[in-house]
Amino acid sequence: MKKRLFLFALMATLLCALFLTGCNNNAQGTDDPAAAETKIVKNLDGTDITVPTKVEKVGAIFGPSYEKIYMLNAEDKIVCDGDFHINGWPWSNVIYQRLNDVPGIPNAHTELNIEEMMKYDLDVVFNFPNPDTTAAMEQAGISVVPFASTGKFTDIRDTVNVYAEVLGDDAPEIAERYSKYFDEKLKMITDVTSKISENKKAKVYFANQEILWTAGNKSDIPEMIQLAGGICVHKDVEGGGKTEISKEQFLSWNSDFIFVDHAGSSGNATAEEVINTALQTDEFAQIPAVKNDNVYICPTGVFFWDAGVQKILLLMWMAQTMYPEEFPNLDMQEELKTFYSEFFRYDLTDEQASKIMAHLNP
Repeated sequence: MKKRLFLFALMATLLCALFLTGCNNNAQGTDDPAAAETKIVKNLDGTDITVPTKVEKVGAIFGPSYEKIYMLNAEDKIVCDGDFHINGWPWSNVIYQRLNDVPGIPNAHTELNIEEMMKYDLDVVFNFPNPDTTAAMEQAGISVVPFASTGKFTDIRDTVNVYAEVLGDDAPEIAERYSKYFDEKLKMITDVTSKISENKKAKVYFANQEILWTAGNKSDIPEMIQLAGGICVHKDVEGGGKTEISKEQFLSWNSDFIFVDHAGSSGNATAEEVINTALQTDEFAQIPAVKNDNVYICPTGVFFWDAGVQKILLLMWMAQTMYPEEFPNLDMQEELKTFYSEFFRYDLTDEQASKIMAHLNP
């Protein structure tokens, strides 16, 4: 009898403890049904973003966002995008599955209409680094993932991981494969370029849209040039990815190579026009890059190589362009085909790959 009474008392004590623990947890919100429907994702700048645990409807507003979401096999979640996505990059209309059918928000990169966004009952919006539109959407009850940067070349790899954590499903597994590819190719290039002596390195200028717009020290482009084995002539220029410089600065650098990217979309002049109108003058004729025909238009494909997931391809292409003798076995056309097959689930023909490498439309 004493044993039975002891066991009964013990069970009663345990049940009471469990009840009190449950009450306490509920009071702290850990059992809150609403809390279970959301999760916290840390953005690149260290800020916490609260997003639904299950993301079904996505707005791809930020320029490079559609490319990432497509790569992460979540294009079917995109219910609206920026209108510039629809015909900004002709190869994306060939490669992506739903781009031509997804409605575009007008002026999404300049004057985003929040009321228009509300019509789509969005779970998450991938936004530009615009605090005003981000705050307005959050006030309207939409979770927002704004672009964030640490200014490092590896930001693109890490941003893909942020997107994957937000999107869920098989996105994290794809992001892991992309990270592995990114790290392997980065090592392949730097194992070679890190051994190039300083006096043999090429001086490099990188133009963004216009010849006198370049990437300042808050951008990752100077680091990318250094990783590719070049000396970035504008590495000390104060500013971000699109910083205007003077003609005198440009001329004084005497660059050995000039690369032009980020031209030809959203009403911008094409890279070819930029080069033809700006460089074919007596003033620029004596720049070593111009004199030796070392002015190059960066390939594009589904998106600008300097701003999206193809940036690792840009690193490889730049390194081989500057030092072909150091990379005799690197076939960029085959590398492009492998990348598109692996990450965009599209098998490019030799002709298509050749056109992309030559900066030609489909």
